[in-house]
Amino acid sequence: MKVYLSSRAKKALDDSSTDLRERLESSIAELTQSPYPQGCKKLKGTPSSYRLRVGDYRILYSIIDSNTVLVFKISSRGSAYE
Repeated sequence: MKVYLSSRAKKALDDSSTDLRERLESSIAELTQSPYPQGCKKLKGTPSSYRLRVGDYRILYSIIDSNTVLVFKISSRGSAYE
């Protein structure tokens, strides 16, 4: 499975602290094994978008096809769904 990051998600990942970045990268790496890792939740109102919780941060992603996942947003819990 291939995982792509949008420019917005890449910038958020680059701007995060080293410890947080390692945790986020670990969770994103899990998406290469399965698009439905433990703890993922479907987002309401969207056909194929999910969220993954990493502490107080959320990784929002869409499943494009059977081999492609697009991470479109990485943000703190309070502003993730805006």
